[in-house]
Amino acid sequence: MARPRKFVEADAERAARDTFHRKGFAGTSLSDLAEATGLGKGSLYNTFGSKEELYARAFHSYCDDAITNTAQILERSQPGLHGVLAYVERIVEETIEDPARPGCMIAKATSELGSTTPAVRGEAHRTLRAMEDALATHLSQARDNGELRPDSGDPEDLATLVLALTRGIEALGAAGYDADALLKIGPVLHQLVAAASKTP
Repeated sequence: MARPRKFVEADAERAARDTFHRKGFAGTSLSDLAEATGLGKGSLYNTFGSKEELYARAFHSYCDDAITNTAQILERSQPGLHGVLAYVERIVEETIEDPARPGCMIAKATSELGSTTPAVRGEAHRTLRAMEDALATHLSQARDNGELRPDSGDPEDLATLVLALTRGIEALGAAGYDADALLKIGPVLHQLVAAASKTP
């Protein structure tokens, strides 16, 4: 019995997404997509439209997953700083667990297409802001429950700092930084948080 089209389409979209993630937009040919999805070029056009349309769908899917994954890591942890620290540590773990992983698709997409494709830039901005908002919620909880001093900074500003830190961790991993160096980030962050928690 043939599988319903929506399931075949979802599998093909995920395969295309993985290929775009690994090779970038320009580096991915229609032949690459046909091989990855198991669909002929004509079927690709009939199912997804142009290469640009397929990339937009794949990137949107990746961004939605990034937002969901951030929320899940934070929700699985205790409220406040525990969740934020767990999030940073999880980014470190993911970075060193698989040195060959293709890195952050958001960073790759904005580097390759952000200046010429407003839709990509907008999608990336939407995603990063959603992740930042989730972090800010936990940092607000940390300030309200006394984990952070009232003068330690605005939660939204701190969330931007944490987001920048995690993007930097992924960039260091992609550049081949030693795992031991990356593993030190968590303990150092704990020390900084402890300092920000103390009454002057």
